[in-house]
Amino acid sequence: MTEEPGRLLVIDDNEMNRDMLSRRLGRRGHTVVPAESGETGLETLQSERFDLVMLDIMMPGIDGFETLRRIREHHTPVELPVIMVTAKEGSEDIVRALEAGANDYVTKPLDFPVVLARVKTQLAIKRLSDLKDQFFRIASHDLKNPLTAVLTGASLFPRLFPVGSTMTEKGEDVARRIHRRAREMQRIIEDFLDFQALEGGGLELHIEPTDLGELLKEVVESNRDYAEKKRIEVTFEPPSDLPRAPADRDRLVQVAQNLVGNAIKFSPPGAPVRVAASTQDGAVAVEVIDNGPGLTDDDLDKLFQRYSRLSNKPTGGEKSSGLGLSICKQLIDLHGGQIGARNNEGGGATFWFRLPVD
Repeated sequence: MTEEPGRLLVIDDNEMNRDMLSRRLGRRGHTVVPAESGETGLETLQSERFDLVMLDIMMPGIDGFETLRRIREHHTPVELPVIMVTAKEGSEDIVRALEAGANDYVTKPLDFPVVLARVKTQLAIKRLSDLKDQFFRIASHDLKNPLTAVLTGASLFPRLFPVGSTMTEKGEDVARRIHRRAREMQRIIEDFLDFQALEGGGLELHIEPTDLGELLKEVVESNRDYAEKKRIEVTFEPPSDLPRAPADRDRLVQVAQNLVGNAIKFSPPGAPVRVAASTQDGAVAVEVIDNGPGLTDDDLDKLFQRYSRLSNKPTGGEKSSGLGLSICKQLIDLHGGQIGARNNEGGGATFWFRLPVD
């Protein structure tokens, strides 16, 4: 089970206990927000998002049981796990807390390896539930529209082309639309599965010397038809001195396809897209330069985050999983490289990545 840092709320009236939990959990990469009472903790929950709550039972004012009851009025145990902290070894308080909706408990004096293990387990369970919810969202929204288009197109064929009839230009156009929307669904599903593999640490790279110039030529050519439908010209002139880079070729194709595809997707009809590659300070740099609307400051803050939705909308009504750029970042990170974006002075944006050559 891999560990991913979470945002934790620690509610305890004892300052020493709050500080100790904050320090120990912070060392594992978690962001910890302390609250000195149940009232303060509940107010904090109204204004901020958390992945887990550590909640002391014995507190003045409203105690841990009442605080837990109020938390459960707004958050299910799956949405917001709560681990109760009790000074009593007896089963009565523990049973009462679990029946009231606590996910787990730890006893004082705290055994920190046990605390860390239980926090890790609850965060992992929450993230599995989040993945399930995200998949249902994708299935119900992002896949529903293209699937409807595929089914509609397929239903036309028996009426347009009875058995023995000749395929017409209209039929070819319907077939192309079916293929395009089916490929759209395939990309969304592939993104989700790759994201799960990356999050779980189950994706391995197969590194070999890779000709990025040839790779980029293939990616540009594979997007030619898509670009032409939007009257967009995609150009790439590979430099003759571009060195080979140690990389997983298939995964770099995935990154390049995403960046080039996005440039086409978000560019207005007729706006050119240029792909460039060069050697910079012992690394190979790749840039995808578009002439679209560019990126806002808010966009730049959210780039490469999972399920982030930017201000710009696809100019041809295309769909996406919202995971593509997040996957690109994780793949480039696995290669020991860097990835980023910037606005161009004359308009549009440039997405880039760099890979070490040595």
